[in-house]
Amino acid sequence: MVYVEVTNQDVRDLSAEVRNLPGAIFGGSGPLLRPFLSKLEEILPPEKRGRGDNYVSSTLKAHVDAVEADEEHIRVESEGRAVEITREELAAILEEKFPTLAHQNLNLPGLLFLQSGPVLQTCTLQRLSKDHGVRVPGGRRTLQYVFHTTVVSVGADRERVRIEFDLDRLPKLLGD
Repeated sequence: MVYVEVTNQDVRDLSAEVRNLPGAIFGGSGPLLRPFLSKLEEILPPEKRGRGDNYVSSTLKAHVDAVEADEEHIRVESEGRAVEITREELAAILEEKFPTLAHQNLNLPGLLFLQSGPVLQTCTLQRLSKDHGVRVPGGRRTLQYVFHTTVVSVGADRERVRIEFDLDRLPKLLGD
């Protein structure tokens, strides 16, 4: 297992600005959270609710104070309110839509990390390379595969995003 911590300084070093570091996890357009937007709306301030899924999706990144994700759940906090999405909830939705998918192979933190925006993903790749000498080949599908497969936990607060990787989950090359 290896850990990567992305800070606001890492983002600034990339010549980017993220106003809310834990909100960067919700900066992408992945479909994981779509079925849970009405649930996630509960963490928004009352005056920001009731405006529809697209509004909730784009507003989350500004209002998230902390995120924790592991194999069993995703917990999102804002201003003393918290919402939890469990592996069972996601598996039930996927079972309905994709009955032949092997839901026991769901990697909840990996799927959550795929929701993050390009700035957080790029900073994470840079930290993986700098801190651990891990270089991930380019290409969107390769990155999606690596993140989905190897991210085993995500934790974020106002100071940092901490991502834990299990690189042993990647296939071994012949001769390794």
